[in-house]
Amino acid sequence: MDPVLEALQNHQNEDGGFQALFEPDCRATHSSALATSMALREARRLGLPATEPMVQFAIKYLLDTLQEDTLTWPIVPPEVQQFDHAPWWDNADGTLLERFSGCKLNPRADLLGSMWAYAELLPEDLLVQLTEGVLQDAREATEMHDLICLSHLLGTEELPEEHREPLLEVFRSRIIQTIPATREAMQGYVLLPLQIAPTPEHPLAFDLEEAVQVQLEMLLETQKPQGHWEASWSWGNLSADQDWKSILTFQNVSALQAWGL
Repeated sequence: MDPVLEALQNHQNEDGGFQALFEPDCRATHSSALATSMALREARRLGLPATEPMVQFAIKYLLDTLQEDTLTWPIVPPEVQQFDHAPWWDNADGTLLERFSGCKLNPRADLLGSMWAYAELLPEDLLVQLTEGVLQDAREATEMHDLICLSHLLGTEELPEEHREPLLEVFRSRIIQTIPATREAMQGYVLLPLQIAPTPEHPLAFDLEEAVQVQLEMLLETQKPQGHWEASWSWGNLSADQDWKSILTFQNVSALQAWGL
């Protein structure tokens, strides 16, 4: 068995969702929509078909947990509060979902990309409803994680062109120009061009090519002597810091390889 597939399976819960700690800043073992969005993206990268039981189980989890009144998924479960978590995942005041704008785009837009990739497992009318809702909310999107989720959807090969074109127009008409293009603008915790166009095959790769090249040069310069990269944030949890180190290193090496460096 592929070791990555085995690792994914080890993080899938009995309800079909993936453990929230898939996102390192949330150490809960309960299932979360956010973790499931990340796992399904990885399943697609591995080329797993819709006949793969792990994929089928994950899609069932999403259907079972969909909030029918809003057609959204809470980004993380309430149980997160019981586990170690970063301040930005704290929900002691009950405002977490509000801070994530009702989860209309994060993680819904990312999940929608995987749903189109595995469309045969879902009712067609639900896919259309979800897509129309995401495209509507995309028109006003400004928050960086919302934009990243939208870029994942935009880069989904299986997304029908009739839905890709209006989303592409949203990015080109008002979002592209807000993405940092210089070294100075890429400092700190900001939206970065490779988070939008991680490969030359992404629909926005041409639009962001110059900015991407700047970031690629910065990656080569900031790689640690041991070969890894470190996150620019930390909440003092060593396990989370180590997990982010691994994730960022994988993402950066993948980006460098994809762009021919």
